[in-house]
This record gives sequence, C-alpha cells and structure tokens, in this order.
Amino acid sequence: MRKWIIVLAALCLSITTAGCSKTENQPSSANGQAAQMQEDQTDEAFTLRVSYWAQDKNGYFDAVEKKFKEKYPNATIKWDKLDEKDFAEVTENQLKSGQAADILFNQKIKEYAKAGYLLDLSDQPWTQRMIDSAKKTVAYKGKIYGAALDVSTFGAYYNKTIFERLQLQPPKNWDEFIALCAKIKEAGISPILGGFKDSWTIQGTYLPIAATSEFLENPNFEWDVYTGKAKIDGPEVNAAMQKFQELAHNGFFNPDAMRIGYDESTQQFIDGKGAMQLMGSWTPGVVDSKTSVFKMGFFALPDQNGNTVMAAAPDKQVAINAKTLYAVKAKYLLSLLLDKDMLEIYSKNVALSAFKDVIAEYGNPAMKDVQKALQLYPTSINPGHLFTGSANASINEALNHILSGKELQDELKEADENYIKDKATLILD
Repeated sequence: MRKWIIVLAALCLSITTAGCSKTENQPSSANGQAAQMQEDQTDEAFTLRVSYWAQDKNGYFDAVEKKFKEKYPNATIKWDKLDEKDFAEVTENQLKSGQAADILFNQKIKEYAKAGYLLDLSDQPWTQRMIDSAKKTVAYKGKIYGAALDVSTFGAYYNKTIFERLQLQPPKNWDEFIALCAKIKEAGISPILGGFKDSWTIQGTYLPIAATSEFLENPNFEWDVYTGKAKIDGPEVNAAMQKFQELAHNGFFNPDAMRIGYDESTQQFIDGKGAMQLMGSWTPGVVDSKTSVFKMGFFALPDQNGNTVMAAAPDKQVAINAKTLYAVKAKYLLSLLLDKDMLEIYSKNVALSAFKDVIAEYGNPAMKDVQKALQLYPTSINPGHLFTGSANASINEALNHILSGKELQDELKEADENYIKDKATLILD
C-alpha cells in the first residue's frame, strides 16, 4: 500500500469545503492511512455528501445508508440529486470551484483523475470484482480512481402486443427491418418513437446502428482514426449516417419526435402510439416503473447481412473527491455502494452490472433477451468514445440535420477537422 504523508495544519472549528462541515482527525504520520484507520471515530457526528443523477427505483440508497449507520450511527448522508440533463456540467464546475460532493457519480473518471480531482482507490478490495472493460474505464496511468456500476447496451425494444397484432417478427437483416417499419407505418402507428427534444436520446437511436457500421469489419476503427489510418468521414460512419437517414426520411419516427422529450416518448411507447424504441438497456426498468401490464421484447439491430455488433460500455461511474475531509468514511461508504448485495438491489430490473459476482433479478423478459444478445453477438465500445468532444458535436449536428429533413453536408469533414484540432485533449490510457 502506498503510504501517505498527511500534514495536520490546525484543529478547525468550522471548515466549509468538499461538501463537508468539519475535518476528520488526520495524524501527521508516515503511516498515513493506517494511522487514520486506527483513529477513525465511529460515534462522531459528520456529514458526507453524495451527488448523483440516476433514479433509485429499488431502495438502493436507503439500504446503503441503513448499513452505513450501523457503523456510524451519528452520520448524515446528504443525497444530492442533480438534473440528468446537466449533471456533467454541474459536477465539473463544482470540482473546479472546490464545492463538489465527497462521493461523485459521474461518467468522466479518466478526465477527472488526470486533473487531480479524485482519490486513488487502487488498494480497495472491490476493484478485483469489476469486469475488465469496466476497470479500463476507471483507470488512469495504471491506478484505479473509481468504479463503474453498470454496463449499458443499445438496441430495439418493441411492443409485443403490436407485433403480435400485425403478425411481425424481429428482423433478421436491415432490409427486413425497413420492411417491418413500413408495415407498422401503414397500420397508422409510429414505427420508432423518439424524444429528440432531449438531445441525448438521438445518440440512443444512433448508437446501435453505428456500432455495427464502425466495428464489424474493424474492431479498432476509432483507434485507427487516432493513429491516422482511418477518417471519421470514411465509409464506416457514412454507412451509419445513411441508415439513420433512411429511417428519418421515410417517416419512421413519430411526427412530434423533435418536440417531445424522453419521458413523453416513453409514455407514448407504453400507450401503444409507437411500436419500438431504439434505446439503452435501462428501458425495461423505466417502463416497468410506470406500468405492470406492458409486454416488451428486444432485438439487436442487424446489418444487410444479418450481422450485429452491440455497443456495450460502462455507464454510471462513482469516485471519491480528493478533497474530501472524511477519506476513511467515504471509502467505507463507497465500499457499501459497491457491495454485492447492494448492487443486486441497484441492478434489479434496471441495469446490467459491471461486477462479476452480481447476479441481478430481471422480471421483464426483455432484459433476458438483452442478456442473450450480449452472449451471442460481439460487443464494442460506444461509437464516438475515442473521438474528441468537438468531433462528436459535429456528428450530432449531422444527425440533427438529418432529423430536420436535410441531407448531409460537410459535417463529417468538419468532424475530422475538429478531431485533428483537439486530438491532444484525448485521454487514452
């Protein structure tokens, strides 16, 4: 274990920083963390702040807090729920200003670790339980700075009642998928429901298309872009754009897709106004939280030859603020958040766990379809994961142009230019 040298500046009556109100006793000792553990006072009153954005549908946070208070009965945990639309911006601003929570749910551990915002957690026992892809997501320069809780994948969720009524079956290739959409539209039902007013949902629709287009022939496509062997404005991304355009320009999205958000589109899905949602693996849990009678299925989107690559990457991440005044207690709370039994509560009917030992229950048959698909098909990182933010912004602009009825212009050429300009900002480990 790496040893810390911790300097005790003074006994403070009142300090306001990193979401805490007073300091933990921190001895000046070459033994650092070991001494800190010895002097951990379990009966003192203190507050830990946890910032997050995900909905807690299963009582996960309550179960964690109850267990935490068995050891620290006088503790207060402040669960600070951020808006899912701007949590990333808020979290980053809080870190820069020194006002971030003690424990942070986020999606940028590599970036925050590089900036020095996070505590090194390499010595924590739970790091050995994560799947390999999750470990890579939360590592920076050989050290672990947090955990990935779950893995998200993308595909087509469909209303089984509508499919049965129209005598439809999941398609075996892209042409069958287009024919299926046309038949649903002829029946007066929106084939695919979008809530594109919430712009992140556009990616939910695009990613299952792009994963196969980008990575089927070349699993290292985005690395090849980095090394100069491939371009964003090449056949891979253009093929994905053409498929997305085929859906949009054939009127396969709901007419109000650009005017409503995710919640409204999900309700339309439940109400039978559309047959499918192209979205992430949280969809069954969201639908189940609103109704118990909806019959849902899932299929992975195939290409012209019936091949599929499923984007499957860690989603929600959690880390500890390097400026926390309660490092020992924060580590213990994090260990409970990542406890096997607690993660089974978190994942039930909602998420695919990023931990090897977590076997969650899924009452919705669609989640079992997702698991089968992940076992059957090759997987990839999320398309755009190794692109710069500016390049992805150009790709999003292209998708918005397509949704507005326009043809592609020079957006992908612009994406390449932005990529080259901002390439140095990428954090590749």
